[in-house]
Amino acid sequence: MSNLVNIYYDLCKEIEILELRLQDLEADIKYSNRQVFNGSLPSTPSPVHIPFDKALISYDETNAKIEETFEWLRQKLETRKQIQGILRQLSGVEAKVAYMRDVEEKDLKSIAEELGYSVIWIKKLSQRINDKLGKQ
Repeated sequence: MSNLVNIYYDLCKEIEILELRLQDLEADIKYSNRQVFNGSLPSTPSPVHIPFDKALISYDETNAKIEETFEWLRQKLETRKQIQGILRQLSGVEAKVAYMRDVEEKDLKSIAEELGYSVIWIKKLSQRINDKLGKQ
């Protein structure tokens, strides 16, 4: 059974998570800026003394995390683009069969019954899908 559709779905979720992580890290940068330039912390209304070097270390660490997360996101977006190209090779009934087979995990007999085709035709179509997707 081809897992390309499942992989694509998982990849989209990973992209969502990385985008949320970047938003969180950007909020951390704002917090670090307040520490460095205002000497303020969210837990206390009055200014506090934070050694400049320690605040900068926190700022630099957060920036490094942003760069790393952004690179992961860039790689995931590129992979998604490649998978979309592969999936675009499928259309119509092929796309339905691939979805039902790989995402809904239905057997070919159930797919044939649901779509109103013979089991033999759905088996041939399933093999053609595998060939297009490079599945062995």
